[in-house]
Parts: sequence; structure tokens; C-alpha cells
Amino acid sequence: TAVMKNKLPGKRFLIVEDNPILAYDISDLMDEVGAEPVGPALDVGTGMQLVRENDLDAALLDVDIGGEYVWPIAEELDRHSVPYAFVSAQCRTDLLPEPFKGRRCIEKPAAHEEIVEALIAFTGEPNA
Repeated sequence: TAVMKNKLPGKRFLIVEDNPILAYDISDLMDEVGAEPVGPALDVGTGMQLVRENDLDAALLDVDIGGEYVWPIAEELDRHSVPYAFVSAQCRTDLLPEPFKGRRCIEKPAAHEEIVEALIAFTGEPNA
């Protein structure tokens, strides 16, 4: 939507999502708000590589990536001080291990507005 145009100009967001349709939908959303999508990573190994090789403003992480949990990527993001939110159909806190409890979790199917709002919150952009 035109309203969201250029809300996050020049920001770089990692997308870790194993459903290609959802992954590319979020990538398109990044383009819409003027941000640069990094990825999408469709598996944990690719996600780890992208965290190490890119300067990121924030990340969106699906919890279960092709049967693997995303925790190693979350830990790597923590090491690099990159904020992130989980995007999952399983946002119940009992699923999240101790270090990740209390992290923002956006319930799937995620509304575009909710994703953009989370990313704006991470980057401290004033015109939220």
C-alpha cells in the first residue's frame, strides 16, 4: 500500500522462512517499505551464513525451518546485537526455550502491518 511506502528506507532485514511463498511475500513487503530484504534463507545453514556476511538492522525468524529449530540463528543474531522477532504459527511461549522467552513473536498468518510495525520498533524510526 502507498501508505507504507518508504517507511524503512535503506534498512536491511534478514528473512528466515522455509515456506517460499511466505518468504517471498515478506521480501516483497520489504521492497514496498523501501527496505532491503536479506535472504530469504530457507534453511538454518543459509541463515547463519547471511547473519555472518551481512550488516543487518533486524531479522524475522520462522521458528521451525524445514524441521530444524531456528535457535542457532537467534543466538548468532544476539552475538551480533541484531534485534529479531519470531514469526510463527506456534507463538506459545512454552515453545520458546528460556533465552528466547519474552521475545516478540508474530503469529502466522502475519499481517503486513504487524510485521512493518515490529521492524519500525526495532529500528527506532520516528514516523511509525
